[in-house]
Amino acid sequence: MIRQIPIRQLLPGMYVVDLHRHWLEHSFWRRRFFVRDEAQIGRLLEEGIVQVSIDTAKGIDLPPPPPPRLVPDNLLVRTFMSRAERLKASPATISLGEERRRASRLITEASATVSDLMLAARAGREVDAARLEPVVSKMIESVSRNPDALAPLARLKQAATYATEHAVATAALIIAFGQKQGMAQPEIEKLALGTMLKDIGQAALDARLITKPGMLSQAEYSVVQSHVEEGLSVLEATSHLSETSVAVVLEHHERYNGCGYPYRMAGDGISVAGRMAAIVDSYDAMTSDRPYRPAISPSDALRQLYDQGGTQFDPSLVTAFVRTVGIYPVGTLVLLESGHLAVVEELHHDNLLSPIVRVIYHAARHQYVTPVEIDLTRKVGNHYGQIVRAESYERWGLSPLRWLPA
Repeated sequence: MIRQIPIRQLLPGMYVVDLHRHWLEHSFWRRRFFVRDEAQIGRLLEEGIVQVSIDTAKGIDLPPPPPPRLVPDNLLVRTFMSRAERLKASPATISLGEERRRASRLITEASATVSDLMLAARAGREVDAARLEPVVSKMIESVSRNPDALAPLARLKQAATYATEHAVATAALIIAFGQKQGMAQPEIEKLALGTMLKDIGQAALDARLITKPGMLSQAEYSVVQSHVEEGLSVLEATSHLSETSVAVVLEHHERYNGCGYPYRMAGDGISVAGRMAAIVDSYDAMTSDRPYRPAISPSDALRQLYDQGGTQFDPSLVTAFVRTVGIYPVGTLVLLESGHLAVVEELHHDNLLSPIVRVIYHAARHQYVTPVEIDLTRKVGNHYGQIVRAESYERWGLSPLRWLPA
């Protein structure tokens, strides 16, 4: 019998028949093999495999669950008391829809605060970075409640307000990234604060350079590059930032192979904060419309980041970032095996290949269908199959503004 199981349940002696990942996304050249030992399972974990299918006719099956035990009354009391204490300590859960409504208001508040600080920098007034701290705290709380709300909404931007909305979007991404890495909240706060402020030096530049539709000349590009040190000068003069926040401001354009700017730092010479900021900054820029090129899909952006792991970006952090936002990030248009198009609504972070999607369009008939939400992890009731590939909204004439989950 073929059985799909989480990687954490895989045991030596089992026979694997499917890794549920495209062959380009891992280094195992055989898709079917006998699991020899724990070391081999460790390699699968390192490669980011989250689900496998096993053949119980060729290898061992999962052990049966242990029989229920009678529990002494006093232990039951302690168990229920500890559960009550945990529930009391944990934040109240809210629906994803409500979290998205809250996130939309939070994006507006955060963008307005960043805009005020950039106007202050442009006018030569004090840049009070402390004004961002309450906003950053709210963003961390939002991402903690549900990581699929704030960052996907922040990806949609208006050309006139790109700078401030880019700051908010990258902060949301780095919060989720830091939480997925298990970082302590104070460190995540410093990362997010630096990310919100990283482009404040652009206030000193001619706006026509930032919004120029064509390629920049070498002289113009040198001027644009100066925004990093301009930003640090403004912040050093008026704000007291942590070392982590300063590293984000200074290093978000440095590259792993030493070809970045302003200091051509390389490898581990770039701080972890700088390497993380480089990834989120590039990802959000690639998935946003810019004067000199249109946005690309989140999946294409992740593929480019993955291809540039080891050259432009820290490869281990790129892999961790993919696990953070998903192989098919929220808002991605995907083609299903049935021939329908669907929008990714919510991720299963333990099974990134099978998110919750909203079916909206029949590709073969070129017509809309009544939207229906499908959990691709469920085998019963799913008549649409699994994801074949990511698609482009533009190719099908669909509006991402209309269909992004909200």
